[in-house]
Amino acid sequence: MNIPTTTTKGEQAKSQLIAAITYYFGSKEDLYLACAQWIADFLGEKFRPHAEKAERLFSQPAPDRDAIRELILLACKNMIMLLTQEDTVNLSKFISREQLSPTSAYQLVHEQVIDPLHTHLTRLVAAYTGCDANDTRMILHTHALLGEVLAFRLGKETILLRTGWPQFDEEKAELIYQTVTCHIDLILHGLTQRSLD
Repeated sequence: MNIPTTTTKGEQAKSQLIAAITYYFGSKEDLYLACAQWIADFLGEKFRPHAEKAERLFSQPAPDRDAIRELILLACKNMIMLLTQEDTVNLSKFISREQLSPTSAYQLVHEQVIDPLHTHLTRLVAAYTGCDANDTRMILHTHALLGEVLAFRLGKETILLRTGWPQFDEEKAELIYQTVTCHIDLILHGLTQRSLD
């Protein structure tokens, strides 16, 4: 049997790749965890300034509500800018896959980035509205607010087709941000009213 050289070369390349993974990472699972760590580091770097601003704000005896709102909006704007860039699609796919079928990689990203950011945002929303940040309903409201932002990545094709946009760009990201800002203001106002009742 005569095997085509392209198949043989392909098999050789595959063997070399597997050997390189084993050499550098130990296993495919360790490579996957290294990818998760890279994502955690990347997101941490992007959102660390936001978390630091939140901590400074919370260290004040009576944090200013306008400053709290601005920080909530800034976090959402940063997420929108990140999620409307083509070069972050694979990052989104990784996290989406882990959300649906979590492995130890998700735990790593969750503990290092997602949980701290979710917690900071929940604290900000609670501080603005006068609600308890540890109340399950406040955690759910914050998660729903995040869904407003994530919908533009997860439902990207739908929104591109519905709007007739060929792709996201800075102008479209700004329009998305303005829309999300309107919704966040409605959510913050509604939750504030409910906490006063």
